[in-house]
Amino acid sequence: MKSLNILCVQLGFHDAYPDASTLATTYNDGIYYVASFIQQEYPDARVEMCQMFWGEKPQDFPLASYDYILISALATHFWSNIETLELIRRDSRPGCVVIMGGPHAAFAPYEALRYADYAVIAEGEIPSVQLIKALEAGEPVTDVDNLAYIGADGELTLNKIARYGNIANAINPKFLARAPKLHWATVSMSRGCPFDCSFCYAIRLLGRRFRTKTAEDVRSELDAIHRQTGCNRFYVTDLNFTTRKGYCREIAETFRDRDYKFIAMSRVNHADDMELVLDLKRSGFEEYCLGVESEDPSVLQAFNKRVDPSEQTRRLLRFAENDIAIHSAIIFGLEVQDRRAMEATAYWCAEARIMHPVFVCLAEYPFQGLLYGARQDIEDHRIIMEVPTYQHYSFVGIFPRHMRPSELQRGILDSYGIFFKRAFEIEKRPQRRARLKSYSLSVERGRAGMEQHIRFLEELEKPYYTASGTLKEDLLKADFDSRHGELRTWLERSSKRTDLQFVKGYAR
Repeated sequence: MKSLNILCVQLGFHDAYPDASTLATTYNDGIYYVASFIQQEYPDARVEMCQMFWGEKPQDFPLASYDYILISALATHFWSNIETLELIRRDSRPGCVVIMGGPHAAFAPYEALRYADYAVIAEGEIPSVQLIKALEAGEPVTDVDNLAYIGADGELTLNKIARYGNIANAINPKFLARAPKLHWATVSMSRGCPFDCSFCYAIRLLGRRFRTKTAEDVRSELDAIHRQTGCNRFYVTDLNFTTRKGYCREIAETFRDRDYKFIAMSRVNHADDMELVLDLKRSGFEEYCLGVESEDPSVLQAFNKRVDPSEQTRRLLRFAENDIAIHSAIIFGLEVQDRRAMEATAYWCAEARIMHPVFVCLAEYPFQGLLYGARQDIEDHRIIMEVPTYQHYSFVGIFPRHMRPSELQRGILDSYGIFFKRAFEIEKRPQRRARLKSYSLSVERGRAGMEQHIRFLEELEKPYYTASGTLKEDLLKADFDSRHGELRTWLERSSKRTDLQFVKGYAR
């Protein structure tokens, strides 16, 4: 078999719309796990990484020399780099196969396939190897898991969705050899989430069944990354790290002798077992990104969040009292959330001692109900599509019914001012005040982009709202149908809704 040349590309953010979150890392781990698995399966292959987060560009690599080019993207990365995708298509050699993965390929394969031959729509390691083996052997790709492509009949084809039990795969540190000094290194310790919050489509990528690596494998992986990069801070990308308390205790014990620090994703009821919280803290788990989303019971109910709203503040205060820093995405955009509600929520975030709230817009991908039978909170025609801020969360991507998009974006921006003013009044501990100051500077980096987006929205929304600010929904829907009706018809012929587990969890 010939020796393969493979390039893996992580697309980056638009210059005008950087990710200002304190959780913004210098790489996303998904493409690294795929590259590492391919290198393991094809040890003689030349597998290279182009990381646009670090300023690297695909044109700096010998594009005409590769047999396969794998691209990972969020929606905002995709729409911020159309010229780069066109360049890859233009400068790659004839016969080079382009494969796109990541959230955008999973939720909008019809868009990814404008620039890729294949889209991977769930976990990618095993399907990527299956696809390469099939193509190299000249075999059909119909049995490749988690694959989307345009069939010979011109229709979108979605292969069967598969979930995998063994996730012992680790990031090969060689792919981080050119890394700058990392603020955080991202890793995965487990996959899957047993919950079904309506706004979170992560289970389409990683499944509902919770699966873990062994603690020993995790330690070996992190130690190798630390040796390569010097980074000793890790963002654990698990959907819900604390799903199994026994596993958490095992991880805590495994890293007791390391000087590592961690951010992990969890649910707010993690505070109910403060003994476990403190045990993990002794091993470096001093920060969590919690699924809080709102203090409003009606909002939480709309999101299918099965938490007791009356207990949220108490739980958050318990974290603060024990010097645990909490990050959380606070979601705006529902019809019950007017400006007054947004301002009250921002004020509450400070009162509840959340350290790093990220105020975001409710965001959806269009056609999810059509493609996968998925629940959506925003109808297709109210989604602002195909712009660099598409699915960027901090930037408004919908047409609300009773609030202009620009007003919602201004509300998101103003919420930070409300939060920081009250938080600095409350927080007296120097370390927490220093964190707040650092976060306020990070948020300020995104202000120019938000202001630019407000100006964009003001022009976009003009035809679609009455003088009082009510959406002219019939006009908006008619315009959407005129632009995307043929696409919707094509998807209706092509989609199969093959992931029954996903449909069951998210069908209305």
